[in-house]
Amino acid sequence: MSWLLSALTGLPNEFVTILIAAVPIAEVRVSVPIAVTLFHQHPALAFFLSWIGNLLPIFFVFVFLPPIIKLAEVHWPWLHRIIERYFSGLREKNTVSVDRYGALALGVFVAIPLPGTGTWVATVLAVLFGLRPSRAIPFMAIGSAIATLVMLLATEGLLGAFRFFF
Repeated sequence: MSWLLSALTGLPNEFVTILIAAVPIAEVRVSVPIAVTLFHQHPALAFFLSWIGNLLPIFFVFVFLPPIIKLAEVHWPWLHRIIERYFSGLREKNTVSVDRYGALALGVFVAIPLPGTGTWVATVLAVLFGLRPSRAIPFMAIGSAIATLVMLLATEGLLGAFRFFF
């Protein structure tokens, strides 16, 4: 992550917070602690910027993933096989939840701030299971807000404990 921060040196901290929140795997799990500890942003600002940054990829994945899959299928069979292998694993792990709860399952999935449970993967699942963006996005946005709040509370709690003892 340090290579990313050094590459972004000179950019406004608020913009960097949004960018980190938009990066797969890192998402709000990394952007919130960095915003609060490294950039000394107010917790409300760190929450808002991280949440907005985490929502940005949703629209791009909904728009660009289906054409990329079709393009790979036609022009790059080797890439299509890799994509399908990844999607197969996602389908296998999440079919029961998405079939039973639909878009609500995606909101819960995003709300748990663990690696592999962010908005990127949830949006891929929405595309794979054919959920309409108008149905899936509100649940993912609420889930993202919950995950961002959890990370903010965890960051502030750890900082408070650290300040208390040191």
